[in-house]
Amino acid sequence: MALAFYDLEGRDGRRMSPFCWRTKYALAHKGLAATVKPVGFSEIKSIGDGSFKTVPVLEHDGNFVGDSWKIAIYLDKAFPDTSPLFPSMDALSYAQFVEKWLFTQVFTAMFPAMVKQVHDHARSEDQAYIRESRERQLGGMTLEDAEKRGAEGLGAMNIALGPLRSKISDTPFLNGNEPGYADYVAASTFMWARAIYPQKLFAADDPVVPWFRRVLDLYDALGRSSPGYQIYP
Repeated sequence: MALAFYDLEGRDGRRMSPFCWRTKYALAHKGLAATVKPVGFSEIKSIGDGSFKTVPVLEHDGNFVGDSWKIAIYLDKAFPDTSPLFPSMDALSYAQFVEKWLFTQVFTAMFPAMVKQVHDHARSEDQAYIRESRERQLGGMTLEDAEKRGAEGLGAMNIALGPLRSKISDTPFLNGNEPGYADYVAASTFMWARAIYPQKLFAADDPVVPWFRRVLDLYDALGRSSPGYQIYP
């Protein structure tokens, strides 16, 4: 078995992709070791046959699989004797629901505050691409103007996190007593923020904090393995 994992890297070794963090946790959940191959934004096109536009990408014995969801499902099929990420279709559906809620309500609200930091923490050779692509994504707004609106978005994020707080007040993880892919999906957004955002996102008494600490400490403190900021007191 030969596994390699292409991971998005910014300057100073920062791991800047929430989707790559999901795959890192998925591999650790299943007890699978993979060679990590860090790439910048401009290097993604060099992976495999050149058809990939995003990471993560998993290489398994010469076969390439892109997209964090496809990788997670592939890992369960390719390694059925390891701990499943989706022990049932209900588990898969639950994790997919968490992602849709997170993206529409939380990630989108965070994005204006984070987007200039993505640019600033990227490798210098990637910064022009990030500015052009992200300002187009923002409908022509500059990164600087988006950052000025960031506080408003973070306020909306704080309100949107109500369901997460409610769930993790009852159980240690979104998945229950043990972590699962739903936790990796949710935590990956804050792993992204941790890599790039130098301000605090949470108050000390926020229920998100002990849950996020638990996720950071999983698998020999995998989540603390790359440079990052302290996004909670």
